[in-house]
Amino acid sequence: MAGVVPVPVRASVRDLLADLLGRRVAVTDAPPQVLDPAAPALAASYVCDDGTPVAVCVCDLRLAGSAGAALGEAPPDDALAQIEAGRLQGDVEEFFREVVNILAKLLNSPATPHVRLGEVLPVPGPLAAAVAAVVLEPGARVDYAVAVEGYGTGTLTLLAV
Repeated sequence: MAGVVPVPVRASVRDLLADLLGRRVAVTDAPPQVLDPAAPALAASYVCDDGTPVAVCVCDLRLAGSAGAALGEAPPDDALAQIEAGRLQGDVEEFFREVVNILAKLLNSPATPHVRLGEVLPVPGPLAAAVAAVVLEPGARVDYAVAVEGYGTGTLTLLAV
């Protein structure tokens, strides 16, 4: 199934997030994100219409909180408090889910199967075997540092089969 979905370039991620969040967003290459139990993250799985996982987006809590709060126009301090607590909740969590839902747009093309958001799960935490397989042996990977004006900077990793 290699090459099932396109992996978006920095400019595409920047433009989508800037349009969605209504503020400046800077996206730069980042070193590979290393998952650490002491540094919570959220993993969004993306599936084809038949339910097969084909991509995973991992956002550290800094980016998830910043993007969710920016979309919901919550005060930056609300996001910071949740990030420091190690868990998103309420509107910030719901708005982050909408961010990764819209991000599915970048994983679709006329030449590939339709891809949609599957689940959003906390990391560390259990992943279905098929989702874990995408994470452990991706065919393509990009790591980006994403700065959301007024909210902060975090890391976004996209892994695809």
